[in-house]
Order: sequence, then structure tokens, then C-alpha cells
Amino acid sequence: MSRQPLNTIVRKKLTRRELMKAAPIGAALAGTGALVAGSLSNEALASTKGTCRFCLMHCGIIGHTRGARLEKVEGDLSSRTKGFLCEHGFALREMVHSGARLKHPMVRRGDAFHEVSWDDALSEVAKRLETVKAKYGPEALLIQTGWPMVRHPLVNWLHRFARAFGSPNVSTVASLCEASLRMGQALTVGSKYSSDLRRSKTLVIWGSNPGVTAPPFLHVVTKKADGGNLIVIDPVKTGLAREATLWLPVRPGTDGALALGLIRVVLENGWYDRGFMEANTLGLEELRALAATYTPPEVERLTGLPAADVERVARLMAQEGPTGVWAGLGVEHHENGVQTLRAISALEVLIGRFDGTQDPRSILTPPGKRFAEEMLPALYDLGTPEPLPPPVKARALGRDTYPLYEMFNREAQGQLLADAVLRDTPYPIRAVMLLASNALVTSQGAQRLEEAADKLDLLVAIDPFFTFSARKADVVLPATTFAESPDVDDADNVAAQSIVAPQHHAWPDWKVIVELSKKLGLGAYFPWASMHEASKQKHVRWMRDSEQQPRPSPTVEQPKFATLSGRAEFKSQLLERAGLPGLPVWTPPTETPSPEFPLRLVTGPRPRAYINSQFHDVPSVNARMRTAEVILHTTVATPLGITTGAKVKLTSPYGSVTLLAVVTDDVQRECAVMAAGFEDANPNRLISPDKRDPISGFPAFRSGVCRVEKA
Repeated sequence: MSRQPLNTIVRKKLTRRELMKAAPIGAALAGTGALVAGSLSNEALASTKGTCRFCLMHCGIIGHTRGARLEKVEGDLSSRTKGFLCEHGFALREMVHSGARLKHPMVRRGDAFHEVSWDDALSEVAKRLETVKAKYGPEALLIQTGWPMVRHPLVNWLHRFARAFGSPNVSTVASLCEASLRMGQALTVGSKYSSDLRRSKTLVIWGSNPGVTAPPFLHVVTKKADGGNLIVIDPVKTGLAREATLWLPVRPGTDGALALGLIRVVLENGWYDRGFMEANTLGLEELRALAATYTPPEVERLTGLPAADVERVARLMAQEGPTGVWAGLGVEHHENGVQTLRAISALEVLIGRFDGTQDPRSILTPPGKRFAEEMLPALYDLGTPEPLPPPVKARALGRDTYPLYEMFNREAQGQLLADAVLRDTPYPIRAVMLLASNALVTSQGAQRLEEAADKLDLLVAIDPFFTFSARKADVVLPATTFAESPDVDDADNVAAQSIVAPQHHAWPDWKVIVELSKKLGLGAYFPWASMHEASKQKHVRWMRDSEQQPRPSPTVEQPKFATLSGRAEFKSQLLERAGLPGLPVWTPPTETPSPEFPLRLVTGPRPRAYINSQFHDVPSVNARMRTAEVILHTTVATPLGITTGAKVKLTSPYGSVTLLAVVTDDVQRECAVMAAGFEDANPNRLISPDKRDPISGFPAFRSGVCRVEKA
């Protein structure tokens, strides 16, 4: 059936256009009303501490409320982030009281959404899930979570719910965010790790923009430009790049060639501890042979970077340490992402990152634990309270195509959803539950995902807002924001409070899962009154099929790294067992500029205003960037008569969008760079729905091709 976004909600008979026009006004009025009501109320002002979960920084906050109204938000000086709060945290009041909030459960009937009770909505979902299960098997259900659920304990509940139902298919934004970095690091040294920012003298920001994505750490990063060396490798001259010792505007998709070029310079000059490498690494000579052809002139040809700059960066990293590397999505979102990150990790090994002298908080196997307990994969604790759901028979989506992704991340690869729906590969997916996820906008292959949504027997959206994905759903359930649910980050407080009472008829996500479980006859697996109560129960460990096999003993007596060999593996044994190159081989992007599409398309860098598709319904944030923009170099725009603010049409082999131009010299000359998260100018309509990293399955968001013209 065709599942177009509906225009009508049966209650007030608002059209879609009227609803969207009213949303910013309604939100603004709601916010103003909160202040007026609070100022006139005789209720005392209450203050509650909590944690902001808009991004991964999880800043400590204090919310001040009168009754059910949140009047003010400020940073918590006693928290880990010492009172820091960005514009998104300050916008929490607007989000909680937004006029665009979902107020009631809704069920699609014909050409309209009808408001129903929670009992009726959950009964509808349960009935249709049982029908899908009977016809296609329990694995036909996939649960997809979005950005607000990153590192959220609810994800373990969702695994528990899915297993109780019989499905292995829980997918998170790890399908396209951060997991490639973890995999590249762990395949090389046995674990994920991060830089010691304060001790590093030379800091390399590679494909990341901490000024936007991690602002609480910005002051630490910027100090490196004054008291050390700050190197920024990015096609865009970010705010940090302006302060950096050196900015390298690398050609998108060639970071792996640059990393191998840096490795060659380090090896050629002997800037490494030969004894440590011989005793604690695997594949040094093979790595040397691989890097040998990446001479500075060849790296200049491939990356567009001056050979002298490549040699200078190698010297700074190797000789002016301690050195830290902060790699980000700019490296991950390519067809060669994992191997590129392996090359960067190998470079860090060579320059002494893990020899015990640079970082006392090493990743080495903790004393007192058997090495076998720390073997791969050892990234997530999949413990759960008893009673343990029964084993699942089906293999998770993507397990056959990207087996190492499932091994490291313990979940389905969500970028394969459209194939499972449209082609029944590897088996049919016919029911999808979206929790805090606007996947039809933010995932790879937007056109195919919309087509897949039409084919589903059931699409459920659980969200505080009526997103584009929700408007395509069969059932829409209003969820609370994190401020209206007990603070899941307060691990020591069983009775953790919410900052403000739930708004309208919204429920916390965990309550939705518990009550739906009861409707499905699975309530025995969720006997607790809250997530905090469940977290205090004794946990047992469940395992994936990939963990059932006996693990080999390391090949050294006292293993230093939690890899199969017990060494840092320049040549990965695990990759070779999976039939993939063991060395960090670089392969160029398959799409390269041509006369028809002369520009390299980079999609996804986060603008300061939005976090993916979040905040588009928040007036104070939305006012900063109402329209999608594309960044173009002056030498590209001027011959076409394009100036900043002009409306332009961006076309790729897969589609076109219209947006506004930003013309500058602060971008790599061959690039067109645009942010993600916009519904009307969705960059995911411009990238290939099929091009992915062969190890992680990550989409190639940042190495496409396009052309630009005046609209």
C-alpha cells in the first residue's frame, strides 16, 4: 500500500500545511505561556539535577520548574562538565513545551490519523506484530533507534524485548556513526581508545569538528595551538583549523593514502622504537612494503596536499609528542573507512602511543583477568537480568554481509533495511519500530527507504515530535523527552527524578516497551516498575553466535594487546579470517569527478544549529539556519555567477535538491559540502544507496560526486 505522509489528524482537522505553519508559532506561544504562567503562579520554584542527552557530551544540567512547567535550564557546576551548557541545552524548555509536540497516540485509518487511547494504540501494534510474526517469522521485526538513544541503557531493554519476541534485529545509529572508528582501532590494538587531550603536546583533529560536536572540550583542544601543535585534517577550514598550527584540506576519501604516506615517512626516518615493534607488533615489514609506494609526491597527487606538509606533519607527530589523534565521522563515512582508521591506528602505534610512556591509562589487559576474557569482541557488556529470554534462531540483519560489524557491535546493520523490505534479503522485514529515530531522513538511500515504508505491514514511530518518518507510520506514539523521564545517567539513585512532569499524554520509552510486552504476552520478561529497578538486579551474560566458538590462545606468553595474536596487528588476523585484506590497504572512492559531475560531494557535517534532524521544531534554534546550505569554493562558484545566499540546484547521479549557496575560500577547492537532517533538501537523496564500507557497512556519505548550477 502507498503510505504517503498524511495531511489530517482527526480531532482538529488541521491540514499538514496548517500544522507546519502553526508549529513554530505554537512552540513560541507555549514557551511564552510557560513563563507567564510561572510568573503568575503561587507554586514554589523547584530545582532538579539531571543530564542533557541531546548529544554525547551528557552535560550536567539543573531544571527549574513550577508545577508541570519547565521555566529555566542552566548548567550544573558540580557535574563532570562543570556548568557548561550549549544552545541546545538552553533550548530544552522550548522543546519540552513546543506546540509541535505529539500529544496523543495516533493510528492511521485511511487518509487520516485518528487520536486513540494508549490501550487501543498498543493493542493495535501487538495485534499487527503477531500477524507479521505468524506470516513471516519473528525475525521480520526490526527495531531502529536514533541519536537520542546513543549510549542509552534502553537499548539493552530493546534487545531484551526483541529476543523475547524472537527477533535478533535491533539497530542503532552505530550503523552509520562511530562504530567504524571502534572497529578500526580494535582490529589493530584490541580495543577502542581515545586521546589523552591534556597530556598530548601534538594533537591531530582528523575529520572531526569538536568545536561543534564536543564543545565542553574545546578549551582543551584550542590550548594546543598555543602550547603545542594543533593539526587539523579536514576539507573544510573549521573554527579550529583557523587556530591550528597546520590545516590540511585533504581531498575527500583519500585520508587512507595520507595515513600510509605518514607511516612511510616515520618508517623511512626511523622515528620509532624498533625493539618495541619487534616484540609487540605483527606485520611490521608487510606494513613497510605497503607504505613504500606512498611517497610524499605520490601522496600529494592523491590527496591534493603539499608534499612538504605531509613530511612536516609526520615529523611533528613522531618527534614532538606525546601525540593524540581525534578522528571523526569525516574519516568513517567512506567506502574505505575502517581500513583508513586502521592505518591511523597503526601510525599511532608506530609513534609510541601504546609503549607505556605516553598514556598511563593504557588499553592493556587489566591485571587479574584472564586474557581470554578480554579477547575480541570485548566492546559492550551484554548482561541482562534474569529471566533470560530464549535464544533467537535467526541471524541478525547484516550478519552474513558484514559479519565483523555484528561481532563488534552486537546488533543488526540498519543500512540494509531497504534491501530486507524490498528484496527480502536475507529474509523479509515487514514490521519496523522507530524509537527517537527519523530514519527516513537520516539513513542512506532515502528514496528506497520511502518505498520500503510503503511495503511494510507495520511502521511504528515512538517520538516526542511528528517527524517525517512518523508521518509515514501506521501508529504514532508520543514519547517524553529525556527531561520528562527519570535520569538514566544517575546510576546510584534508584529513585532518580525527572526534571519535569511528562507533557500531555506522552510516556517514557521504557514504559512503552513494558506495556507493549504485556500486550504481547511477554510481560514476564519485564517485571520491574522502572529501568533503575531492573539495573539493580543481578545480571547474567548472553552471547551472540559469534562468541560461542572457542577462542584461540595468543601467540605470545604475556600478551600486551587484546588481539588474536596478543600484539598490535598491523596485519589483522581477524580480517584475514573474514576473507578481507589484513593490512590497512587504501582503495580510492569508486565515484570520481567527471565532466558531468565535476565536484566531490561531502554530506553530513553537523552545522552548529542542528543535531542531525533534531531541533527543526525549536524556534530559537531554527531561526539560526532555516534553510539548507551548500558550501562552495570561490573558484567553483564565481564562474557560474553564484554568490552567497543564491539559490542553487545540486545534482548527483541519484537525485537533485535545491538549497542556498555559501561561497568561501575556506573549503577544499573540489568540494560541495552540505549538512544532513533537512527534510526538504535531504543530502541522502544525493548519495548512492549501495556504496558502503566492506567491513562495517557504513555508507559513503562523504565521497560522492555532484554538479551545481543556479536554481
